[in-house]
Amino acid sequence: MASSNPANFANLPKDELKEIAAKGGHASHGSGHASHEATESSEPGRNPDGTFKKGSELASELGAQGGHASHGASDTSSGGESGRNPDGTFKKGSELASKLGTQGGHASH
Repeated sequence: MASSNPANFANLPKDELKEIAAKGGHASHGSGHASHEATESSEPGRNPDGTFKKGSELASELGAQGGHASHGASDTSSGGESGRNPDGTFKKGSELASKLGTQGGHASH
């Protein structure tokens, strides 16, 4: 059954629908003035929006580090982490699981 709600797009007059459609994404994405005027980022190697500039040395350095810093690779000297199974899950009763569980998301944020 059709809705009689006047706010429903299907119930709007055709000329009003065309007017809204003609605006496209302009209202939601801005007119391109303020957001695109920033010329330089405060961080070298980054664009004003925070993404890396093409060929950025910073991007190369951070990419080479990969997830090592966030995954605690510096904590272990051997190839495997104690307290973990080969698939990366925690071993039952693992002290590492307990330690990381008490930290929660604090270390990553």
